[in-house]
Amino acid sequence: MNTTLVGANGKLGTILACCAARAGLGWRTQSRTNLTDVQWSGAFDGSATDSVFVQGVTLINMIGYTGTDEKLLGDINVRFVKDLLVKAVDTGVAHVVLASSAAVYGAGGDTSFDENDPLRPITPYGVSKSKMEEFAHRIAATSTSPAITILRIGNIVGADALSAAANDHVRAGTPMPLHRFPDGTAALLSYIAPRDLFDVVCALSTPHNGPLRMINVAHPQPVSLDDMLRAYKTHHIPQLTWVDMPAPNGISHRVTLSTDKLQSFVNFQEYGDPEDAMVRQMVGGQPDETRL
Repeated sequence: MNTTLVGANGKLGTILACCAARAGLGWRTQSRTNLTDVQWSGAFDGSATDSVFVQGVTLINMIGYTGTDEKLLGDINVRFVKDLLVKAVDTGVAHVVLASSAAVYGAGGDTSFDENDPLRPITPYGVSKSKMEEFAHRIAATSTSPAITILRIGNIVGADALSAAANDHVRAGTPMPLHRFPDGTAALLSYIAPRDLFDVVCALSTPHNGPLRMINVAHPQPVSLDDMLRAYKTHHIPQLTWVDMPAPNGISHRVTLSTDKLQSFVNFQEYGDPEDAMVRQMVGGQPDETRL
């Protein structure tokens, strides 16, 4: 497969690179270091640029910034992707796969977000991804554009804010606060486990004809944060403790993604205990649930 994974040493890139290597797909990997097939600094006038942007190749871009520094958000999530798409046009790249985020939708509601829903990002990160998407649409409208696929990714097991916060609290020796709503439940969110994410990217990496594709990426079964914490504690962070606290005003009870469009490309396994199965997949175990 003529595919190059850009940003193969980041959180998502590492997941995809490891899965691709185990599957024997022959993907080329790129990072700034000599641990990947292509060493490229990300400077478009650099000597290694021609090794990345090759006619007919599929580029899967997993370079991104998730912090709060607005300059870095603009430089990495917006300007870098703009330059990448312009270079892809100039060099005859066949297909570009871009990682966006569910954060472009904004606060959750009573129903799952559909790809056609308006974008109302409420964080600088979400704003940066929506700006990136806007430029991708402009490129896609030109006659010389490569095929473009944008993945609006939900939470990824092991690479999510919940596991990062859990590890921080374990290191500090403090219990983690778990927000509960008046009905006693915790937030319901869309998640996907690493191997399932890889299956999605594989299914969507083949160049397609037609307009830009915008696809939500999550497992069809949303998960509850309290059950995610139990699964993390059981399989990944045994020292984790938490304490229930009332959810502050403004915290969304449900932030989920519609996966109807995605399921026309990928057949997901349905889990009897999705939180447990996804975390076990992340730590390398094989879920013992059969298809329901």
